[in-house]
Amino acid sequence: GLFLEARGKDALGAYRLLIERGLGSPFGVTETLIKTAPLLLVSAGLLVALKTGVWNIGVDGQFLVGAVLVAVVAPGLVGRVPLVAVWLVAALAGVVGGCLWAVVPALLKVRYGLNEIVTTLMLNYVALSLTAWLVKGPFRDPSKVTPQTRAVPREARLPDVPGLDVHVGLLVGVAAVVLVALLFRSTTLGFKLWVLGQNRRAAVHAGLPVGRLTVLALLVSGGVAGLAGANDVLGVKGVFQGEWDPAYGLTAFALVYLARLRPLWVLPFAYFFSFLDFGGDIMARSAEIPTYFVAMLEGLMLVFFAVAVYLERAVELSGWPGVLPVRRRGRVAAMEPIAPRPEERA
Repeated sequence: GLFLEARGKDALGAYRLLIERGLGSPFGVTETLIKTAPLLLVSAGLLVALKTGVWNIGVDGQFLVGAVLVAVVAPGLVGRVPLVAVWLVAALAGVVGGCLWAVVPALLKVRYGLNEIVTTLMLNYVALSLTAWLVKGPFRDPSKVTPQTRAVPREARLPDVPGLDVHVGLLVGVAAVVLVALLFRSTTLGFKLWVLGQNRRAAVHAGLPVGRLTVLALLVSGGVAGLAGANDVLGVKGVFQGEWDPAYGLTAFALVYLARLRPLWVLPFAYFFSFLDFGGDIMARSAEIPTYFVAMLEGLMLVFFAVAVYLERAVELSGWPGVLPVRRRGRVAAMEPIAPRPEERA
């Protein structure tokens, strides 16, 4: 608010517009839910990687590769196979594309110890350039002036949820987050991934296949990000346009950490960030608020969150009366029991 007032803007009016257009109108709620669907999927993939202790910065690249494969495969299937088969094959193409873009950093980390932050981040730029070249070159629709792939016919796109003007990709996103929660709460595999994320050395001493688990976490994370690309192509856009990059990754990182890596908390945070994204567009058009204002707001929330976590841990370490002794949340020592509390695993 102070930033807007300093620029001569009506901060209260801007926030009122944000709430009225974003939450007070059916159109605003619908658009927010549509934006929530891919964000849920990208966040679900990030959760798997981050809870395993792997930093998959390349979700944007995996999203783009999955999306372009879907945009190439789906139009050729329409009219030849049933619609359900079109959706399933297209979704599989998205998952395969995301996995292909994640497998190289995974193998480089396991085989040569290369930092996955660097490799996945670099591949984001490669994916952006590669998909733009494919759309402008071999996969371009020659009947269109602007570079894009052939369009998926509207009747072949994802249907709406009954009673809503939102495609079923939203339900897929919710299901993905719930499955991640169940994975870490109720399965042996999820427990192994959690242990690896807490303390890699403890996982090695426990005899866990650390290399395989690391590769699996990155592949699952990339595959779900690619599925998010399929969601956007089949549910919203219908095509892949040149230079298209929605860049969900940074927003997903912010909301996942604000949710404290707890899968079910991601659901409301994803809706909230989608609401901010839609509201930011509304404020830019109607109140002449800079488009980067929402990004600043998200950044400030992360800063306040980091400060709150720091103060919480400082209070625990101080041993103040009435404060429980600190329990090392970030790591599990090799000599400590590794069975987590259910709320920490989920």
